[in-house]
Amino acid sequence: MSTDERVPREVTDVRARYEWKKVEAPRTWRPRANGEELAGFYGGKTSRNGEYGSYDLVIVHVPARGSYLISGTRAIQLFDAANLTIGWPVRVVWRGKIAIPDSDKTMKNFDVYVAEGDPCSPEDLPLVSGVTDGAQ
Repeated sequence: MSTDERVPREVTDVRARYEWKKVEAPRTWRPRANGEELAGFYGGKTSRNGEYGSYDLVIVHVPARGSYLISGTRAIQLFDAANLTIGWPVRVVWRGKIAIPDSDKTMKNFDVYVAEGDPCSPEDLPLVSGVTDGAQ
């Protein structure tokens, strides 16, 4: 007996009715060298709970490499300021850590570049669980 013979007809009807894309989990981007970059398409934002509470992350879909999560206040501020729609071409360049004035702490520093032109269709991007802005 094959696996499909044990699956209820309603399930096989749903399977046959639609095209399917596998959902992939994005990886955390961990740049090491100043100037390292990601170039791809904006995939929205998601949030996680960490040691100090909830924090936002940006998703960037990089062709042939997969989807990446970018964390850091500076990155979130720049993406928010750009007011992007999902699918917009972006480049993110790592600029290392910088000292926070009047503090003994540092923060991640990035440059974010936004392409002029037309975005990629959100339907053409990989599906990522947990996206909070825009529909995928």
